[in-house]
Amino acid sequence: MVKVQSSKFNVGNFVIGVDGGGTKTAAALADLDGKIVARAVSGGSSVRDFGIELAAENVVKAIYDLIKRRKNIKIASVFIGLPAAEEEYKNKKPAIIRELKKHKKIAQIFKGKVAIGSDQSVAFRAGSYAKDGIVAICGTGSAVHGWNGKKEALVNSQGWVSKGSAIWIGNKVMEAVAEDLDGRGQKTILSDLVFKKYKFKEINNLLKFLYMDSPVDLPGLAPICDRAASRKDKIAQEILTGAGIEIARAVIAAAQRLDFDGQVPLVLVGGVYKSRWVADAAANEIERRYPNKFDFVFAADPVVGAVKLAIEVVK
Repeated sequence: MVKVQSSKFNVGNFVIGVDGGGTKTAAALADLDGKIVARAVSGGSSVRDFGIELAAENVVKAIYDLIKRRKNIKIASVFIGLPAAEEEYKNKKPAIIRELKKHKKIAQIFKGKVAIGSDQSVAFRAGSYAKDGIVAICGTGSAVHGWNGKKEALVNSQGWVSKGSAIWIGNKVMEAVAEDLDGRGQKTILSDLVFKKYKFKEINNLLKFLYMDSPVDLPGLAPICDRAASRKDKIAQEILTGAGIEIARAVIAAAQRLDFDGQVPLVLVGGVYKSRWVADAAANEIERRYPNKFDFVFAADPVVGAVKLAIEVVK
C-alpha cells in the first residue's frame, strides 16, 4: 500500500484512480495513504475503440458513482489511464479533458489536478514500485511496455491486430470452429461449447451475430477456450499456449531494446492470465530466453496503479 504523509497534501483529502480498458472502466476513491474506500465500474473507455466522446462518458459514469454521495469531500487529484493515450491519442489529451469538463456532475474533481496517461503505466505501477521494468497486458487487448532509464519500448500495442489478447484468442477459436465444421481441420469441442454459449444451431447465425458485434464479443470466447483446454481439447490448448508464446515474444522484443542490467520486475496484468496455459507458456518462454532476468509479478487489481499515480500527481 502507498505510504505518503497526509501533511504534504493541502489541496484535498482524497484521490481517484481510473483504469480504462476495452471492456470496462474501473475507478477507485482512495485516501492519501492509498487506502481504497470505494470502487465503481462502467463500460469501456478505450478511445481507440469508442472515440473520445463515448470513452469520456464512461469515465464520467465511473467517477460520478464514486462521488455522487460524497459531495463534501475534496479531491486532490485524479489519474486516468486510457488505452492508446500514449500512442495515436497522445496529442488528444487536452481534447479528452475538455470532453470530461462538459459533464458538470463531476465538476468538483477539477478543483484538484486531473492527469491522463497510459493504461500501461497504470498496470505496471499496480505490481511494482520500481521505475524500470516491463508490463505485459493481456486482457481484451494486449500490449507490452518497458522502461529503462531514458529508454522506452512499446511492443504489440496495435489494438485488434495485437497478438495474444482475448480478441486474438476469440478469433482463433472461430477459425478452429469453422475448420471443424468444414471438415478441413481437427475435431474440437470448441464447436459445441461456442454454439451452446450463443444458443445457435448453425454457423451462419453465429457468424451474423459475431460480425455485427465484432470485435466486441470475440473476447467472450477466451473463457470458453480455457474451459475446452481444461477438458483436454488439444486445439484449445494449442490456442492458449500460442497466446502465451506471443506475449513472450513481445516481452523478449522489448527486453532486447531496453538492455537491462540486473533483475527487473515483469508485471503481468489481465484476465487472460487466469488461463494456466497462457501464463505458463508465457513465463516458460521468457525464462528460457532470459533466465533469472525478471521478477514475475501477477497484478490482479490494476486500478491500484492508477491510485498510486494519482497520489504522485499531487506530490
